[in-house]
Formats: sequence, C-alpha cells, structure tokens
Amino acid sequence: MKKSIQALLALAAFSSGPLLAHAQTEPKIFVVDMNKLYSGDYKTVDQIKKLQGQEASAQQQWDQMQKDLNALKGQIDELVEQTKDPLATAEVKAKAQADAQKKAQDYQGKVNEMNAFHANVSKEFQDSMQNFNAIVVGEISEKAAAIGKLHGATLLLDKSLQTHAVISSDPSYDLTDEVMAAINKDAPPPAPAAPAPAAAPTAPAAN
Repeated sequence: MKKSIQALLALAAFSSGPLLAHAQTEPKIFVVDMNKLYSGDYKTVDQIKKLQGQEASAQQQWDQMQKDLNALKGQIDELVEQTKDPLATAEVKAKAQADAQKKAQDYQGKVNEMNAFHANVSKEFQDSMQNFNAIVVGEISEKAAAIGKLHGATLLLDKSLQTHAVISSDPSYDLTDEVMAAINKDAPPPAPAAPAPAAAPTAPAAN
C-alpha cells in the first residue's frame, strides 16, 4: 500500500518535440526545462500533498483490515486446536470444526476484500495523476509557448530531454525561470507560520 508518490508522478509524459514552431528563414530557438516547470508548479505541489493525505488515510484502513484479518486467523487457529484436544467431547470437536470452517470462509472473504481495496486505491491514484497531468502539462505548455512568442521564438524545445531534444544551449536562451514565474503568479499565499509559544513567567526569587 505504501506506494511512492514519486512513482505516480512518473506518469507525467512530456513530448520530445518543439512546443512552438513557425516557418521563418532564420529560426530563433529557445529552451525550457519542462520537468523543472512541472515539479515547481504550485498546483503540482498541492496535488502531491493531497495524494499524500489520501495515501495516509488508505494506509490506516489497510492496517486496520490487516489487524482484523490477523485476529480472525488467531480465532481459527484456536478452533482447530479444539478439534485436536483429546479431552474434548465429540460434540465440542464437531462444533469447533464447523465454527472453524465458517471463520475460514470469512477469512477468505476478508482477503478478497483487501485485494479489491488495494486494486481500487491504486487505480484511483493512477487515474487522479493521469487526469491532473493532462491538465497541468497543457497549461504549462501554453504559458511556455506564450512567453516564447514574446521573445520572438520560432522554436521552443524541452531541454529536460537532453538526449532527444537539446544537446547544448546558451543559458541566455533558457526561458524556464520566466515561465516558472508566470505559472506561479496566481499561487495562493503561504499559510502564516504558527506563533511561537509565549515564554513562561519567571518565578520571583525567594527571600
């Protein structure tokens, strides 16, 4: 259940092609780091915190289910021991065996419930990240393209895909920081830090 949030973030896929292109005689090429923009977007930060909270809640449910399953297993073991007790009557052994079989069915049902819970939670997390990525990557690309146009870019490349898109680039043609500022321009202000506790009053010295 303790699936890494970073593994879910790996679902974000960025195109290795240009973000902006126009047919001109003399191309003017700029670059951005899409990975940096994605991880630095305040919406991505908020999404990670949201998923971490959901993951913690799901983990608590999983732990409780596992605890209940272990308790049920203990009850089954006790009933099985009763069926082997040489001092127990045939009636007691028969009842213990019947109860053990019923609890064994309950045990399998809980195992199936846990497997379904794990599959559902994993799918919800994956679907949530896929939907989020589809939106936020599109928004980042639009802002990057708009800023590229302001600089007269004819070609805007993603430099985070070094082996596929950009071998080297002049830092003066890197628009990542400018796009990052545009992305987080509307970010809500950070919550104020909790005030430090007041110091306890000093007791007067004894005469």
